[in-house]
Amino acid sequence: MNQQSLNNPLLERLPDYQNLQDVMNAIAYHPLQNVDISKLTFIEKDALLSGEKVILAPTKKTMMAVMTWYGMLRTGLQNRNPILAENKRRYFESLEYDKKLSDLPKHITPGISVNVIKGPTGTGKTVTIQRFCATLPQVIEHGKNEAAGWVFHKQLVYLHINLSHDGSRGGFIYSILLAMDHALGTQYAISIPKQNRTVEKLAVATIARLVAHFTGIIFIDESQLRNLVKSGQAELMQLFLLQLINSNIPIVISGNERAFDWLNYSQDLSRLALTGASHFHPIGALNEPGWEIEWEVLCHGIMQFYVLPEPPVSLSECSIMLLECSGGIARLAIILWSEAQRNCLYHQRQFVTPDDIKEIYLGYSYSQIKVLADSFRYKNTNMLSNYPDVDVTFYKQHWHTVNSGESNLNAPAPSSAEVPTSSKPRQKRTERAKFKSQQTAEKNKRTKSTLLKETLPQEDMRINGVINHHLDQLAALREKIED
Repeated sequence: MNQQSLNNPLLERLPDYQNLQDVMNAIAYHPLQNVDISKLTFIEKDALLSGEKVILAPTKKTMMAVMTWYGMLRTGLQNRNPILAENKRRYFESLEYDKKLSDLPKHITPGISVNVIKGPTGTGKTVTIQRFCATLPQVIEHGKNEAAGWVFHKQLVYLHINLSHDGSRGGFIYSILLAMDHALGTQYAISIPKQNRTVEKLAVATIARLVAHFTGIIFIDESQLRNLVKSGQAELMQLFLLQLINSNIPIVISGNERAFDWLNYSQDLSRLALTGASHFHPIGALNEPGWEIEWEVLCHGIMQFYVLPEPPVSLSECSIMLLECSGGIARLAIILWSEAQRNCLYHQRQFVTPDDIKEIYLGYSYSQIKVLADSFRYKNTNMLSNYPDVDVTFYKQHWHTVNSGESNLNAPAPSSAEVPTSSKPRQKRTERAKFKSQQTAEKNKRTKSTLLKETLPQEDMRINGVINHHLDQLAALREKIED
């Protein structure tokens, strides 16, 4: 145990995980666990299906992000151990910053301070943050501690806040103060603005309060192109975020891929590189190794959210259909799965079939988001360009590289069996026909993969690549964090 950890009261009541499986069990969440579905009424089932759903089946991607944040939290609190004389001196100096209303000094301390989590909408960023926070106490109350110089102290372990939609600093700072009041029972949102009439002074005073409560980690969510890059106050907001990062409170900034285009100075980029950005792209979008198993884990978690009396027809076919129709985007798969059940519920059907999922995919209510799903399904950069907050350039470069320079500007062409041999003009295929053709091709590919898995020994890396190989890597990462 290092000196920063020795007798550190800031670490005493944090969860002490013994292995990676403990962390996975802690963050996993299935809303219907321990619910007797057979006793639910029609109204209760419909409410579950139509309401907001928080479902998390831990994948390698989510575990890497969670372990990074856990390391940031512990390292940050270790580096601020109030028992150590130098840390105690700095702490009591910080209590005077808001009174002096000067810029916060930049205390350079070792360790991880900032992490970026980015990806297209619906890929599980916010849900992962919520589940990580749910494993922690938000506030820890400390009694008298002479070594730390406390008579009584409230430690703020985490704060999860959204960027203001208009990108204003004042609105964002007020949100921080409100969130602190909700957690700590204070009245900072009333008292601090009264004492600090300008936004610049209010910013310093707010950061000083965060430092004073030994805030462990701050999650800043809903970073978007419109509020962090294109807003009229974007530059001022960016400067405030950099000021917040310099407070040495670990910061996680989450949002769409293009929301971070403003980070172009080498100093800022090098700080972000310390942890590596957590990129939550749709599963399979980059043909990453082991993505099929990642999808199986995610889909299994989604399919556990099921309220109909009879089991679905062919879970494997339903999984294939969900992947195709969602483009590997978790939220879209949940929408398709839930709406297919609702449709069955209202038509008094007892179970879900792959055709029920396809019916939702082809329906009007899904039509506006269907283009996003198809963009990733077909790896089509023309379709993806409809979404300015998605990093089209990144995906275009990757998809063209993977396909040896061949462009994916259109949906997959029909197979040779579908090409007419007569000299008559070929009829333009309908979207339904294109969908059916691609569905058949991908179904055959999945069937071939399934047959291969059945003939492989259990220790083969193609079966257990994520389950065994990556868990070893994650375990090594946790050991590195704890050293």
